[in-house]
Amino acid sequence: MGDVVGVAVVAAVLTVSGVLAISIVSKVRTRASFHAFADAVTGLQVTAPRWSRPAAVASIAAETVVLALVVWPGGAPAGLGAAVLLFGAFAVVLARAVRRGSTTGCHCFGPTSAPVAWRHVVRSGFLAAASFGAFLGTFALPTVALASLDPSQILLSISAAGMVVTALVWLDDLTWLLRGAAHPR
Repeated sequence: MGDVVGVAVVAAVLTVSGVLAISIVSKVRTRASFHAFADAVTGLQVTAPRWSRPAAVASIAAETVVLALVVWPGGAPAGLGAAVLLFGAFAVVLARAVRRGSTTGCHCFGPTSAPVAWRHVVRSGFLAAASFGAFLGTFALPTVALASLDPSQILLSISAAGMVVTALVWLDDLTWLLRGAAHPR
């Protein structure tokens, strides 16, 4: 049982880390991508328009700090606890925008023309839940880490995390492919 939980905890940590890393890079890779994200902050009515750029910077900084804590040796419990709060806040912001009928894209993983939808709220909620599960796992198995697993468990953890990260990052494209929803790009 401990092996299964250890693999699940490591896969969740890798998922959270992967999503945060891709999210950060997608928002700062070019000046245009940052400005598109800051404009989305305005469109989602997170803050007053004059505060959209500082709020965007704060969001990216928070993601960066959480990622650093999650991957820092010994920092995973604090980082995962912070990830629960971060993804929970994202879910709340997105839910409010969906309820208002916002046509702004979330820009979570780069520029998109797809308006925020409940699937984005669910994605953030899933990430909060995965972070919480991994947070609990770090206390149940305090010595579990990628290096503590045997090679087959490492492969399983990385494969599972890779599939989940891919599905979460390409959620709009998968929705379009499977349901014919409006294409986001």
